[in-house]
Amino acid sequence: MWNAVKRLAIYPKTEMLYIVFTTGACNLRCSYCGGTFDPHLVPWWPTYEIDDLVELIERDEEAVVAFYGGEPLLNPWFMEDVIRRLRGKVRFVLQTNGTLIRRVKPIIPLEMDAILLSIDGIEEVTDKYRGKGVYKVVLDAARYLREMGFKGDMIARMTATEDTDIYRDVMHLFNLGLFDHVHWQLNVVWSERWGFEGWADGSYLHGVERLAELWVSRIEEGSVLGIAPFQGIIKRYLDGGPNPPCGAGSDAVAISTDGRILACPIALEEGWAVLGRLGETKEIWPVERYPEIREGCGGCSYFRICGGRCLYTFKERLWGREGFDTICRVTRRTIDTILGRLNRIWKAVESGLVSWEEISYPKFNNTVEIIP
Repeated sequence: MWNAVKRLAIYPKTEMLYIVFTTGACNLRCSYCGGTFDPHLVPWWPTYEIDDLVELIERDEEAVVAFYGGEPLLNPWFMEDVIRRLRGKVRFVLQTNGTLIRRVKPIIPLEMDAILLSIDGIEEVTDKYRGKGVYKVVLDAARYLREMGFKGDMIARMTATEDTDIYRDVMHLFNLGLFDHVHWQLNVVWSERWGFEGWADGSYLHGVERLAELWVSRIEEGSVLGIAPFQGIIKRYLDGGPNPPCGAGSDAVAISTDGRILACPIALEEGWAVLGRLGETKEIWPVERYPEIREGCGGCSYFRICGGRCLYTFKERLWGREGFDTICRVTRRTIDTILGRLNRIWKAVESGLVSWEEISYPKFNNTVEIIP
């Protein structure tokens, strides 16, 4: 049904996203992450000359710098230096666990165009995976950011696990009145195998369906709830986008603390991800290095929206072919859930209740992966 609805535009090449590791260290040890990296893999402090980083980024007329870790706020001095050198020239994004916000100078959060705070929904779920008391600290950080005058995009970034009730947890975060958008990423591939398929069929996909119906009903009433995966799916259907949707290896790169330029911030040990090195590599464009995604998924009718979903997942297949296919099936069901309601959204737009500009998200690559 959704194939019959017209599209608006073709994806134009836009800015480059530079995901800059400030440190390999973290002050938490989330169960699906493990916390601090081995310093031999990701040094805890940048070992390169900051001039080389700034020179590379300044070559782009439009660029986005996203501070990443570890926990990026463990190295605020480096962040302040980068911000002062590039302020007014780029957009800034921060991915943080939120626990150190009160300890850094206001210049850091107030210069951000978007801040992603890691929180998994209700208190019990967040604290189970991130540590006791983390939920309250993150909410305190969100309130503090609003009180200090942060006017950018505040994004709750969830990791969806077997304890997640996606409808309950997403709506809980919105009902707090602190977040502009909620995004979630499925805890798949990089973790050990768990009962993902049973959870997806028994809970998750039903929750996605409930969320989608609520989201579209709100649109028909004239408001857009900031559910990032749903908005991103609409944006990719109408406008296209990079493959994979996060831009990895296409219009997003990661800069490790050892100066390596990587296609994906997760692929820290994989040779295929290395694109160059600071001080040696002068030009990032073009970075179309992964045609196998197009070859492997290009014949699929969902490819325009899914884009291969995740470069790391596509390349590594850590859950094997069966696991990859299960994740793919869940992705297709999620896309169908949104685009199956596209005619209703279109009518709401044509009636002037909302605009495509309000629905389409993100406006720039702010590290939201779009496809959960």
